[in-house]
Amino acid sequence: MEIFPLKTCFTAGSLLFSLLVATGVPGPAQTAPAAASAPRELTVVVVESLIRGPGRIADFDRIRMVFADVFERRKWPVKITVERFAANTPAHDIELRVFYEGIYEEAPGDLTFHAWMTLYDHGVKRDFGIVRYRYNPRPAQPEEDVLERVVRGAAEVAASKIESALFPKADGPRR
Repeated sequence: MEIFPLKTCFTAGSLLFSLLVATGVPGPAQTAPAAASAPRELTVVVVESLIRGPGRIADFDRIRMVFADVFERRKWPVKITVERFAANTPAHDIELRVFYEGIYEEAPGDLTFHAWMTLYDHGVKRDFGIVRYRYNPRPAQPEEDVLERVVRGAAEVAASKIESALFPKADGPRR
């Protein structure tokens, strides 16, 4: 006779457990999903030619270092990552795609960065068009410094475009 109350308690407990699981009531072991607390990420994907430009640093590496530095200095609420374009990579939630065309002279004495840039924000595309930044180096300025300044200028132009698209400043109080 003592087994009957144990069997009844077990049946009632299992019925209560299955009812809680079926209704989705969180139990003590369940926690919030980890993805909800993950920071947003802005991925810069660089599409470049395999032809190497001037300088000791490869074009991708220079773009990676300078763009990441410029974007991180803006203190946006996103994590910045930079990667090379490759086949079969998953789409990113927020992605700046840089189709790098090179750095070359448009007029004697200057260097101009050229890249077509598009921003994808959760499937919404914003085409920034061809981003150019022209820099006139001073006489005897080291080539590495000149190339870094050209890329930094282009990164600043891109950062301004991204900021207006993703992080617009709120207007002041209206009167």
